[in-house]
Amino acid sequence: MTTPPTESLTTEPLRAEHRDLMIHVEQIRAAARELPDLSPEERDVVVGRIMTFVETTLAPHARREEEVLYRVIGDILGQPRATEPMIHDHQIILETAHALGQTDAGDVRITQELLYRLYGLIVAHFRKEEDLYLPILDSHPERAAEVIGELGVAAGHAHA
Repeated sequence: MTTPPTESLTTEPLRAEHRDLMIHVEQIRAAARELPDLSPEERDVVVGRIMTFVETTLAPHARREEEVLYRVIGDILGQPRATEPMIHDHQIILETAHALGQTDAGDVRITQELLYRLYGLIVAHFRKEEDLYLPILDSHPERAAEVIGELGVAAGHAHA
């Protein structure tokens, strides 16, 4: 079975939002790679930028998904608790970010480990949403339109 081009998918605005967020998420991986070459002050700045992204963009994105996307997916599946593993992902992502924010800039190994872990958790989470949940919405265009409307998402414009 061939997947239709993303432009023809009802959920394309949600996928575009993830692509926009991934630009920032990729910076987490780049920061992990560069960390050993940075001074402690530069490490603090990098971690501070990542924490700002998590707190002001990623966490609100996750909350809105829980309130809107996951509620609708649970309705479609007839099982409101079906999305609990994804909510658990959000909790683990935020716990990892919190640990990153508490790490001493001088501890390069732990900081680097947390950056890579945070990156991997976010990428895996986005992939699950796009591979498992968004196709469900694509098969229910009226519900997809509801989600997109409630999230206030337009192609290329994040709701957070």
